Amino acid sequence: MTFKKIRVASMGLGRWANVLADAAERGGKIQLVSCFSRTKEKRKKFMETYGTREANSFEEFLNDDEIEAVILTTPNYAHREHIQALSESGKHIYCEKPIAHNLEDSKIIVDTISKSGVKLAVGHSARRLSVCREMESLISKGELGEISMNESNFCTERGLELTPDLWRSDPKLNPTGVVIQLSIHHVDTLRFMHGPIKEVTAVLRSIHTKADVEDASMIIMEHDSGILSYVGSGWSCPWAFHMNVHGTRGVAHFRITGQQWRDPSKSPQPIRLYIDRDPLGEDTVSDMVEGDMFRDALEDFAICIREDKNPEVNEKIAHESLAVVHAASESSKSRKTVSVRDFL
Repeated sequence: MTFKKIRVASMGLGRWANVLADAAERGGKIQLVSCFSRTKEKRKKFMETYGTREANSFEEFLNDDEIEAVILTTPNYAHREHIQALSESGKHIYCEKPIAHNLEDSKIIVDTISKSGVKLAVGHSARRLSVCREMESLISKGELGEISMNESNFCTERGLELTPDLWRSDPKLNPTGVVIQLSIHHVDTLRFMHGPIKEVTAVLRSIHTKADVEDASMIIMEHDSGILSYVGSGWSCPWAFHMNVHGTRGVAHFRITGQQWRDPSKSPQPIRLYIDRDPLGEDTVSDMVEGDMFRDALEDFAICIREDKNPEVNEKIAHESLAVVHAASESSKSRKTVSVRDFL
Protein backbone atom coordinates (compact mmCIF):
# COMPACT_ATOMS: atom_id res chain seq x y z
CA MET A 1 0.00 0.00 0.00
CA THR A 2 1.32 3.44 -0.93
CA PHE A 3 2.09 5.65 2.07
CA LYS A 4 0.19 8.94 2.02
CA LYS A 5 2.79 11.59 2.79
CA ILE A 6 2.30 13.79 5.85
CA ARG A 7 1.95 17.46 4.94
CA VAL A 8 4.52 19.17 7.14
CA ALA A 9 5.57 22.76 7.79
CA SER A 10 8.80 23.97 9.36
CA MET A 11 8.82 26.54 12.14
CA GLY A 12 11.94 28.26 13.44
CA LEU A 13 14.01 28.33 10.21
CA GLY A 14 17.45 28.55 11.77
CA ARG A 15 20.38 26.29 10.90
CA TRP A 16 18.77 23.19 12.38
CA ALA A 17 15.55 23.67 10.43
CA ASN A 18 17.60 23.13 7.28
CA VAL A 19 19.27 20.01 8.70
CA LEU A 20 15.87 18.45 9.41
CA ALA A 21 14.32 19.64 6.15
CA ASP A 22 17.19 17.99 4.26
CA ALA A 23 16.60 14.80 6.27
CA ALA A 24 12.87 14.89 5.49
CA GLU A 25 13.63 15.15 1.78
CA ARG A 26 15.97 12.15 2.00
CA GLY A 27 12.97 10.11 3.13
CA GLY A 28 9.69 9.46 1.39
CA LYS A 29 6.99 10.02 3.99
CA ILE A 30 7.00 13.80 4.46
CA GLN A 31 5.98 16.58 2.07
CA LEU A 32 7.21 20.03 3.09
CA VAL A 33 4.39 22.46 2.30
CA SER A 34 4.90 25.63 4.34
CA CYS A 35 7.16 27.49 6.75
CA PHE A 36 7.07 30.21 9.37
CA SER A 37 9.54 32.51 11.06
CA ARG A 38 9.11 36.04 12.33
CA THR A 39 11.97 36.97 9.98
CA LYS A 40 10.80 37.50 6.40
CA GLU A 41 14.26 36.85 4.94
CA LYS A 42 14.44 33.44 6.58
CA ARG A 43 11.03 32.52 5.17
CA LYS A 44 12.11 33.61 1.69
CA LYS A 45 15.31 31.57 1.80
CA PHE A 46 13.52 28.46 3.11
CA MET A 47 10.84 28.74 0.41
CA GLU A 48 13.44 29.05 -2.32
CA THR A 49 15.44 26.10 -1.00
CA TYR A 50 12.60 23.65 -0.34
CA GLY A 51 9.82 24.82 -2.63
CA THR A 52 7.28 25.59 0.08
CA ARG A 53 4.97 28.52 0.62
CA GLU A 54 5.06 30.75 3.72
CA ALA A 55 2.83 31.94 6.51
CA ASN A 56 3.11 35.68 7.17
CA SER A 57 2.03 35.38 10.81
CA PHE A 58 1.82 32.74 13.52
CA GLU A 59 -1.98 33.04 13.47
CA GLU A 60 -2.03 32.35 9.74
CA PHE A 61 0.27 29.39 10.32
CA LEU A 62 -1.98 27.94 13.04
CA ASN A 63 -5.11 28.35 10.92
CA ASP A 64 -3.66 26.61 7.87
CA ASP A 65 -5.63 23.37 7.70
CA GLU A 66 -3.41 21.86 5.02
CA ILE A 67 -0.60 21.56 7.58
CA GLU A 68 -0.91 18.23 9.38
CA ALA A 69 2.33 18.43 11.36
CA VAL A 70 5.12 20.84 12.25
CA ILE A 71 8.88 20.42 12.58
CA LEU A 72 9.62 22.79 15.47
CA THR A 73 13.16 24.16 15.80
CA THR A 74 12.53 27.34 17.77
CA PRO A 75 14.72 28.11 20.84
CA ASN A 76 14.33 25.69 23.75
CA TYR A 77 12.74 28.30 26.01
CA ALA A 78 9.93 28.89 23.47
CA HIS A 79 8.91 25.23 23.10
CA ARG A 80 6.10 25.27 25.68
CA GLU A 81 4.33 28.28 24.16
CA HIS A 82 4.62 26.93 20.63
CA ILE A 83 3.68 23.33 21.46
CA GLN A 84 0.60 24.49 23.34
CA ALA A 85 -0.55 26.64 20.42
CA LEU A 86 0.21 24.03 17.77
CA SER A 87 -1.51 21.22 19.68
CA GLU A 88 -4.59 23.40 20.23
CA SER A 89 -4.77 23.86 16.46
CA GLY A 90 -4.67 20.08 16.00
CA LYS A 91 -1.19 19.88 14.50
CA HIS A 92 1.18 17.03 15.33
CA ILE A 93 4.65 18.15 16.40
CA TYR A 94 8.22 16.99 15.89
CA CYS A 95 10.13 19.10 18.41
CA GLU A 96 13.91 19.31 18.36
CA LYS A 97 15.45 18.29 21.68
CA PRO A 98 15.27 19.13 24.52
CA ILE A 99 11.55 19.13 25.16
CA ALA A 100 11.95 22.40 27.11
CA HIS A 101 14.59 24.37 28.97
CA ASN A 102 13.13 23.82 32.43
CA LEU A 103 11.08 21.16 34.17
CA GLU A 104 8.09 23.41 34.79
CA ASP A 105 7.58 23.96 31.08
CA SER A 106 8.25 20.30 30.35
CA LYS A 107 5.56 19.16 32.79
CA ILE A 108 3.06 21.54 31.18
CA ILE A 109 3.94 20.11 27.75
CA VAL A 110 3.43 16.54 28.99
CA ASP A 111 0.03 17.48 30.39
CA THR A 112 -0.92 19.42 27.26
CA ILE A 113 -0.12 16.54 24.91
CA SER A 114 -1.93 14.00 27.09
CA LYS A 115 -5.13 16.01 26.69
CA SER A 116 -4.73 17.10 23.07
CA GLY A 117 -4.91 13.95 20.97
CA VAL A 118 -1.93 14.99 18.81
CA LYS A 119 1.43 13.23 18.55
CA LEU A 120 4.59 14.78 19.95
CA ALA A 121 7.95 13.31 18.97
CA VAL A 122 11.11 14.81 20.48
CA GLY A 123 14.29 14.80 18.44
CA HIS A 124 16.59 12.67 20.57
CA SER A 125 17.98 11.16 17.39
CA ALA A 126 21.35 9.81 18.56
CA ARG A 127 19.71 6.58 19.73
CA ARG A 128 18.89 5.99 16.04
CA LEU A 129 22.52 5.95 14.92
CA SER A 130 23.02 2.57 13.26
CA VAL A 131 25.91 1.82 15.61
CA CYS A 132 23.79 2.61 18.69
CA ARG A 133 21.03 0.35 17.40
CA GLU A 134 23.60 -2.42 16.91
CA MET A 135 25.03 -1.88 20.39
CA GLU A 136 21.58 -2.10 21.96
CA SER A 137 20.94 -5.31 20.03
CA LEU A 138 24.21 -6.85 21.24
CA ILE A 139 23.37 -5.88 24.81
CA SER A 140 19.82 -7.25 24.70
CA LYS A 141 20.98 -10.54 23.12
CA GLY A 142 23.68 -10.97 25.78
CA GLU A 143 26.49 -11.10 23.22
CA LEU A 144 28.63 -8.79 25.34
CA GLY A 145 27.84 -10.74 28.51
CA GLU A 146 26.67 -8.94 31.62
CA ILE A 147 27.06 -5.16 31.30
CA SER A 148 28.75 -3.27 34.12
CA MET A 149 29.28 0.22 32.69
CA ASN A 150 29.01 2.47 29.65
CA GLU A 151 31.29 5.46 28.99
CA SER A 152 30.36 8.21 26.52
CA ASN A 153 31.52 11.63 25.39
CA PHE A 154 30.23 14.44 23.19
CA CYS A 155 32.22 17.62 22.47
CA THR A 156 32.02 20.52 20.03
CA GLU A 157 33.57 23.99 19.76
CA ARG A 158 30.21 25.83 19.80
CA GLY A 159 30.72 27.21 23.32
CA LEU A 160 33.66 29.26 22.06
CA GLU A 161 31.34 30.98 19.56
CA LEU A 162 28.86 32.25 22.16
CA THR A 163 28.31 36.00 22.35
CA PRO A 164 26.12 37.92 24.83
CA ASP A 165 23.34 38.48 22.27
CA LEU A 166 22.71 34.74 21.80
CA TRP A 167 20.06 32.98 23.89
CA ARG A 168 22.39 30.05 24.54
CA SER A 169 24.61 32.50 26.48
CA ASP A 170 21.83 33.18 29.00
CA PRO A 171 21.79 30.75 31.96
CA LYS A 172 18.05 31.34 32.45
CA LEU A 173 17.24 30.40 28.87
CA ASN A 174 19.94 27.73 28.53
CA PRO A 175 20.37 26.25 32.03
CA THR A 176 23.30 23.81 32.40
CA GLY A 177 24.79 24.95 29.07
CA VAL A 178 26.67 22.05 27.51
CA VAL A 179 24.63 19.47 29.43
CA ILE A 180 21.24 20.44 28.00
CA GLN A 181 22.76 20.98 24.55
CA LEU A 182 25.12 17.97 24.20
CA SER A 183 25.13 15.60 27.18
CA ILE A 184 21.38 15.04 26.89
CA HIS A 185 21.97 13.17 23.58
CA HIS A 186 23.91 10.46 25.39
CA VAL A 187 21.58 10.57 28.41
CA ASP A 188 18.68 9.53 26.19
CA THR A 189 20.73 6.85 24.40
CA LEU A 190 22.01 5.41 27.68
CA ARG A 191 18.44 5.21 28.96
CA PHE A 192 17.48 3.47 25.71
CA MET A 193 20.27 0.91 26.17
CA HIS A 194 20.19 0.33 29.93
CA GLY A 195 16.83 1.49 31.22
CA PRO A 196 15.71 4.34 33.51
CA ILE A 197 18.31 6.34 35.41
CA LYS A 198 18.03 6.30 39.20
CA GLU A 199 20.80 8.53 40.58
CA VAL A 200 23.20 11.17 39.30
CA THR A 201 26.56 12.45 40.52
CA ALA A 202 27.94 15.34 38.49
CA VAL A 203 30.38 18.21 38.16
CA LEU A 204 29.52 21.10 35.83
CA ARG A 205 31.88 23.99 35.19
CA SER A 206 32.27 27.09 33.03
CA ILE A 207 35.95 27.10 32.03
CA HIS A 208 36.70 28.57 28.60
CA THR A 209 33.48 30.03 27.22
CA LYS A 210 32.92 33.77 27.63
CA ALA A 211 29.23 33.18 28.31
CA ASP A 212 27.77 32.62 31.78
CA VAL A 213 26.91 28.97 31.07
CA GLU A 214 28.69 25.66 31.66
CA ASP A 215 31.04 24.38 28.95
CA ALA A 216 32.43 21.27 30.67
CA SER A 217 30.66 18.47 32.52
CA MET A 218 31.19 14.98 33.91
CA ILE A 219 28.11 12.99 34.87
CA ILE A 220 28.04 9.55 36.49
CA MET A 221 24.67 7.80 36.51
CA GLU A 222 23.30 4.65 38.12
CA HIS A 223 20.45 2.95 36.28
CA ASP A 224 17.62 1.04 37.93
CA SER A 225 19.31 -2.06 36.50
CA GLY A 226 22.45 -1.36 38.55
CA ILE A 227 24.54 -0.53 35.47
CA LEU A 228 26.76 2.53 35.77
CA SER A 229 27.08 5.00 32.92
CA TYR A 230 29.09 8.14 32.31
CA VAL A 231 28.72 11.17 30.04
CA GLY A 232 31.54 13.66 29.57
CA SER A 233 30.85 16.77 27.51
CA GLY A 234 32.86 19.77 26.39
CA TRP A 235 31.66 22.87 24.57
CA SER A 236 35.08 24.41 24.04
CA CYS A 237 37.01 21.83 22.03
CA PRO A 238 36.93 20.13 18.62
CA TRP A 239 34.34 17.50 17.70
CA ALA A 240 34.29 14.22 19.61
CA PHE A 241 31.52 11.64 19.90
CA HIS A 242 32.17 8.17 21.22
CA MET A 243 30.90 5.38 23.46
CA ASN A 244 32.37 2.32 25.19
CA VAL A 245 30.15 -0.46 26.58
CA HIS A 246 31.85 -2.85 29.02
CA GLY A 247 30.51 -6.40 29.37
CA THR A 248 31.87 -9.61 30.84
CA ARG A 249 32.37 -11.08 27.35
CA GLY A 250 33.44 -7.99 25.40
CA VAL A 251 33.93 -4.25 25.22
CA ALA A 252 32.09 -2.60 22.30
CA HIS A 253 33.13 0.89 21.25
CA PHE A 254 32.86 3.42 18.44
CA ARG A 255 33.72 6.98 17.42
CA ILE A 256 31.90 9.00 14.80
CA THR A 257 32.89 12.11 12.87
CA GLY A 258 30.84 15.26 12.48
CA GLN A 259 29.99 14.28 8.91
CA GLN A 260 28.83 10.83 10.02
CA TRP A 261 26.59 12.63 12.54
CA ARG A 262 25.06 15.07 10.04
CA ASP A 263 24.68 12.81 6.99
CA PRO A 264 26.59 9.50 6.93
CA SER A 265 25.85 9.01 3.22
CA LYS A 266 28.37 11.78 2.48
CA SER A 267 31.09 10.41 4.75
CA PRO A 268 34.18 8.94 3.01
CA GLN A 269 34.14 6.01 5.41
CA PRO A 270 31.44 4.01 7.25
CA ILE A 271 30.83 4.09 10.97
CA ARG A 272 32.72 1.17 12.52
CA LEU A 273 31.91 -0.83 15.63
CA TYR A 274 34.86 -2.39 17.43
CA ILE A 275 34.46 -5.26 19.89
CA ASP A 276 37.47 -6.16 22.05
CA ARG A 277 37.33 -9.72 23.43
CA ASP A 278 41.00 -10.54 24.07
CA PRO A 279 41.89 -12.72 26.00
CA LEU A 280 38.39 -14.30 26.05
CA GLY A 281 37.95 -14.34 22.28
CA GLU A 282 38.80 -12.68 19.00
CA ASP A 283 38.50 -8.93 18.46
CA THR A 284 36.19 -7.85 15.64
CA VAL A 285 35.57 -4.73 13.56
CA SER A 286 32.25 -4.27 11.75
CA ASP A 287 31.19 -1.63 9.24
CA MET A 288 27.70 -0.43 10.05
CA VAL A 289 25.03 -0.47 7.39
CA GLU A 290 24.28 3.03 6.22
CA GLY A 291 21.78 4.71 8.51
CA ASP A 292 20.33 8.20 8.76
CA MET A 293 19.16 9.06 12.27
CA PHE A 294 17.44 12.35 11.42
CA ARG A 295 15.63 10.89 8.41
CA ASP A 296 14.64 7.78 10.36
CA ALA A 297 13.28 9.79 13.29
CA LEU A 298 11.13 11.89 10.97
CA GLU A 299 9.94 8.83 9.04
CA ASP A 300 8.90 7.19 12.32
CA PHE A 301 7.04 10.37 13.27
CA ALA A 302 5.12 10.25 9.98
CA ILE A 303 4.24 6.58 10.47
CA CYS A 304 3.02 7.25 14.01
CA ILE A 305 0.65 9.91 12.70
CA ARG A 306 -0.79 7.77 9.90
CA GLU A 307 -1.01 4.57 11.99
CA ASP A 308 -1.94 6.24 15.31
CA LYS A 309 1.12 4.91 17.13
CA ASN A 310 3.14 6.36 19.98
CA PRO A 311 6.47 7.94 18.91
CA GLU A 312 9.57 6.15 20.21
CA VAL A 313 10.70 9.30 22.03
CA ASN A 314 7.50 10.87 23.22
CA GLU A 315 6.94 13.68 25.73
CA LYS A 316 7.25 11.43 28.79
CA ILE A 317 10.57 9.90 27.77
CA ALA A 318 11.91 13.33 26.80
CA HIS A 319 10.85 14.68 30.20
CA GLU A 320 12.86 11.93 31.92
CA SER A 321 16.01 12.96 30.04
CA LEU A 322 15.47 16.60 31.01
CA ALA A 323 15.01 15.52 34.63
CA VAL A 324 18.45 13.88 34.52
CA VAL A 325 19.94 17.14 33.20
CA HIS A 326 18.52 19.16 36.07
CA ALA A 327 19.43 16.48 38.59
CA ALA A 328 23.02 16.74 37.33
CA SER A 329 22.94 20.49 37.89
CA GLU A 330 21.70 20.04 41.46
CA SER A 331 24.33 17.37 42.12
CA SER A 332 27.07 19.73 40.98
CA LYS A 333 25.78 22.57 43.15
CA SER A 334 25.25 20.43 46.26
CA ARG A 335 28.26 18.16 45.66
CA LYS A 336 26.04 15.20 46.45
CA THR A 337 24.52 12.25 44.64
CA VAL A 338 20.97 13.18 43.62
CA SER A 339 17.88 11.02 43.02
CA VAL A 340 16.32 11.58 39.59
CA ARG A 341 12.90 10.71 41.01
CA ASP A 342 12.89 14.05 42.84
CA PHE A 343 12.94 15.85 39.48
CA LEU A 344 10.31 13.86 37.58
